[in-house]
Amino acid sequence: MDYIKKTMDVNLEQQKLISSPLRVKIIYLLAMKAMTAKQVADELGKSAGSVHYHIQQLYNGGILELEETKENRGIIEKYYRSKATHFNLKTEEEKPVTERVMSQGTYISLTEEDRKELQDDIDLLFLKYVKKSAEKSDQDKVSYEINFSLKKEVEEES
Repeated sequence: MDYIKKTMDVNLEQQKLISSPLRVKIIYLLAMKAMTAKQVADELGKSAGSVHYHIQQLYNGGILELEETKENRGIIEKYYRSKATHFNLKTEEEKPVTERVMSQGTYISLTEEDRKELQDDIDLLFLKYVKKSAEKSDQDKVSYEINFSLKKEVEEES
């Protein structure tokens, strides 16, 4: 199945659950198709126990859902799916933070070549919108500040 962008409002506890490079990878894999913890572990080259732990945390936190269960030679296989791939942190007033400031982030793994390509793409995207901003028609324009940061993370194993 193809990846489909789905957005979900999350509380601070859920935000903490998804603030891990490994868990973000799990979420994106399970957005493409429902899989068992073992299948996810094989795909990521990680231990089944470690991935199972993270899937359980995400499931218990309401980020993943159980799509189906199958019996395979007496073993119950649980297939999980991500409820969303993009998350909006809600404030105590229960209004999504994005109503005030639109902020998006994720964890990705890149080669140095990919990182340079991403930087070039971001530069071109910024340039495109700076040019649009400079066009004469100011009727419906609202000013925004745009930031991009790429911070090297230490990936966790468990």
